[in-house]
Amino acid sequence: MATGSDPAVVARQLADQLAGPGLRIAFVFADWRLDPATIGQGVYHGLRAPVVGGTTVGVLGPGVQHDAISAVGLGLYGDWVRVGIGAATELPKSPLTRSRDAVHHAAAALGRTVDTLDPSRHVGITIVDGTVGHEEAFCIGSAAAAPKIRFVGGCTATEPTSTRRAAIWVNGEVMSDAGVVILLDSDLPFHVLTSAHLLPTDVKTVVTAASGRVIDELDGRPAASRLRELVAKLGDKLDDPPVHTFARYVDGLPYVRSMTHLDGEQIHLASGVEPGHVLRIMRPGDLIGTTKRDLSTACERVGGRCGALLAFSCMGRHWEARARQLECELAAAYAAYPTVGFQTMGEQSGMLLVNHTLTGLVIGAPK
Repeated sequence: MATGSDPAVVARQLADQLAGPGLRIAFVFADWRLDPATIGQGVYHGLRAPVVGGTTVGVLGPGVQHDAISAVGLGLYGDWVRVGIGAATELPKSPLTRSRDAVHHAAAALGRTVDTLDPSRHVGITIVDGTVGHEEAFCIGSAAAAPKIRFVGGCTATEPTSTRRAAIWVNGEVMSDAGVVILLDSDLPFHVLTSAHLLPTDVKTVVTAASGRVIDELDGRPAASRLRELVAKLGDKLDDPPVHTFARYVDGLPYVRSMTHLDGEQIHLASGVEPGHVLRIMRPGDLIGTTKRDLSTACERVGGRCGALLAFSCMGRHWEARARQLECELAAAYAAYPTVGFQTMGEQSGMLLVNHTLTGLVIGAPK
């Protein structure tokens, strides 16, 4: 972990910390206020090893202080892991095709085809620009390209109310409108983690006017006023930023859509919706208890000793923790494990893009 407002110094410190024999890949995530080109290029040139990552509103890692301008890195070292990387650029042109091709390129870098990937040895990790507007298609295209294995990942972020773009970096190249697929071939046990604590309610609403990630009307009424009425029916109060969320159910599975903030009568979301979508109101459950339980279970599934946790934690979880004065408890739940990651604008779990969720990859410790 490195802290400070000078991106060149932060990049140099991270490269020094991550440098070591047998480095196979470094995952690097940095506060959006740090220049992404300086971070992405600086760490890569300092290591001369594969480096992937992106920008965020908050990093996760040992020693990270709330609101500090920081960057973190996780290095994987040794002969137990082999890495294949594929980049999907210019996603708006063809997100399904380009994300699929990135998986094929990553498999080829491992000397394999997607048909020969083994779910007991191989796992897909994705990092995608969270402001590209095609995150759902990226998740579908990447996971569908290699259906035998699990995919997990997160969307990079920038300040929610800013027009500034989020970014990713891949081996020194800094990009927006892009995503990256990393395939790991691991001798060590691993487990793909998904942890969601939200509880469904019986209250539903219909989107009657929306554009992208902004809802203007619910049930033919101004969106924010209607939402307050629906939340009041539950005996709850609508916070700002909201701790309640929406979920669109498809085949019995919830596609959670976090509300980032209210702007007058508009409801801003972390993922897109369309007019006609039927949304269910979700209320907060036991954030801390569920997180601890799911992390403990994941650790048990890799043999009881966690060597590394690469975490993609929705920014909505952290807003909720702040609103409920649970920030220290959530940080402690993550700090109980060797966790490195970032606060995301959306999380990939298989083919699904979700919000308000912790996804991640837990890797067992060498014996």
